Amino acid sequence: MNIRKYGGWIMLLLWLTAACKKPDFESEERAQATGTISNYLINNFDFSLFAAAVQKAGLTDSLDQATTAFTVLAPLNSAFNKDGVFQPSDFDKWPADSLRYFVRTHVLPVKLFYTDIPLSSDNRYENLNHTRLYVSRSTIVNVALTVNGVQVQPQPSLGSSTNIKYGATQLNGVVYPLSSTLKVMPVTVQDFLSSRPQYSHLIAGLKKFGFWEQLNADGPFTVFAPQDSCFENRGMTLDSISRMDALRYDPAVFGSYFLKPNHVFLLDMLQLPPTGTSYVTFDTPSPNYKMLICQVGVGAGVGVVTAASANTSSQVQVGPYADRPWGDQGTAFLGEPRMTLSITNFKGTYINYTCTNGIVHLMSDILVMPENVTR
Repeated sequence: MNIRKYGGWIMLLLWLTAACKKPDFESEERAQATGTISNYLINNFDFSLFAAAVQKAGLTDSLDQATTAFTVLAPLNSAFNKDGVFQPSDFDKWPADSLRYFVRTHVLPVKLFYTDIPLSSDNRYENLNHTRLYVSRSTIVNVALTVNGVQVQPQPSLGSSTNIKYGATQLNGVVYPLSSTLKVMPVTVQDFLSSRPQYSHLIAGLKKFGFWEQLNADGPFTVFAPQDSCFENRGMTLDSISRMDALRYDPAVFGSYFLKPNHVFLLDMLQLPPTGTSYVTFDTPSPNYKMLICQVGVGAGVGVVTAASANTSSQVQVGPYADRPWGDQGTAFLGEPRMTLSITNFKGTYINYTCTNGIVHLMSDILVMPENVTR
């Protein structure tokens, strides 16, 4: 009698467990996959440009082998459009080695399913170029999955399903759609800046205040780079920078253009929300000043404030927008509108460059007004 009684309870518990168990859609997709990654890219118009790049780079056959294992981070056509690529023939202008490096940047030699990615920031995976990519997975919907600070687009939901899923499973791996191309450079942040003449004013200032050589070291660094025109518009010419008295100005005047040791992608900031009246602040080379990135006072930009005011609601800004309303006091990222209160409202022109020893973010203006940081 007791055996029947307990046996009945066990059967009931097993039935309830099975009924409550969520369906494993990812495992179902793995079992149902019938095509290769090459098939998938070629037969989806949204990836037609990347498919053309893969073919021109000579990797179509590799991605067509069903027994291999890859993860492809595939930029959508709209991602290429941001970079001025609108048709396959535009790749004819690229040197063959550069195109091959670009395509291999977006391919990992492993099957990486969404549920296999740890729920944390900057998980490291090597691509086919043996350079490191940073994959972040979060419970925050807007940044559920990012690669080097670039959003991965979710797969379209089928029918009435409300489940958000990432990655299209194929016989030989997974394809993740990217909203922007990955800019991964096989050079240091110092080499990146010095190879681009539009950053000569920033370089001059970093040299003047003794920071330049640091940017060739291991890092990691996060660099915020305004173009020369930004300095010129604020009355800072190469000549005036060369004549600046290093004893008169706090080192923050140019030391605030990089963080060390920090490796900061903007979308990762959404995973570091402030608590109470405190804000996420970053140290600059000067103990007198702190940096705020995408925090309340500076909106979705970057601001430098006095250290004493960094964790207050009355932050003393030293940048060019210090007299603007609260929430609009930061310097915007290049191409993004002012008064953008959230990173999730970016219109999509923001990009970063990932170098061997850090990240370079392009800025729309300078970060510090020299007269605001005199000793």
